[in-house]
Amino acid sequence: MGDKKLSTSIEMEQLQNEKVRLEEESRDLDEKLKQLETYWKVLNEKVAIQELKNENAAKQEAINQLQSKISLLETQLEKRSTTENAEDQEAMKETGEASEEEQEKDEDTITVTALNGEEEINENFETQ
Repeated sequence: MGDKKLSTSIEMEQLQNEKVRLEEESRDLDEKLKQLETYWKVLNEKVAIQELKNENAAKQEAINQLQSKISLLETQLEKRSTTENAEDQEAMKETGEASEEEQEKDEDTITVTALNGEEEINENFETQ
């Protein structure tokens, strides 16, 4: 029976040693798992940041292109407006006639013309 007691106590010591080893391994694995989860979170944030940077760069490029197109259209509009104004002024000089807008303004004016000492009053406005 002494041998059995000895073998039981050796077995118990072996089991306790294995338990301690497994508990230590479990703590190591928990620590490694925690580190990997943290690293995964860091990488996940880096990927999200990179995606946002790419999206922002694409948006900025679209803004730059649109601003360039707007500037081009504003320049074209300004040139056309300047050309039209010059053409209108040239046409008025050639024909001696006022534009429709100026004619509408003239409808509200009173013209006084002196004829051989007499005055002629031309009223081209509506009375209310």
